[in-house]
Amino acid sequence: MPSFHQTQKFRMNAMTAQITIRQAIPDDCAHVADMSNALHVEMDYDNPPHSTDSIHDMMFGKHALIKSLIAWHGETPVGQAVFQPFYNPDISKLGLWMTELYVTPDMRSEKVGHKLMTAMGNHATRHGYVSMWWSVLQRNEGALRFYERLGARNSGALQYEIDGDALMRLSD
Repeated sequence: MPSFHQTQKFRMNAMTAQITIRQAIPDDCAHVADMSNALHVEMDYDNPPHSTDSIHDMMFGKHALIKSLIAWHGETPVGQAVFQPFYNPDISKLGLWMTELYVTPDMRSEKVGHKLMTAMGNHATRHGYVSMWWSVLQRNEGALRFYERLGARNSGALQYEIDGDALMRLSD
């Protein structure tokens, strides 16, 4: 089994081309930012927040927190999974929190998302992470069906967020 830093190759069913998945390197930060912004636009968020510099800081800076696996079709990035470790309090061990899974619209029928999830699962099990968690917008019905086909289950948890003025009031 290849290490996380080695490239994983998967044969596509409908095409003769290969999909290659590898961990992002500093030169990939623009691709990570572009795909993260594309996901935000697709989910109807205004003003996608990502830049090459912000992604570089989060992946390779002094306080690096995230990693990304990128799926490539030849020289073209066609998907990514962005994730980070988290403490799983249910079992007092580390898990992986996936912050984003994105596949370009033209490659969604090619099982790129499944291949990214498999690669992330391989990384998790090889490094002793006991679970993978993520959140999904309830309106993203395609993603909900995709995750259920993988065998994922709704944990029943609700995700809350506080920001902006509410965060400022809380901090007073």
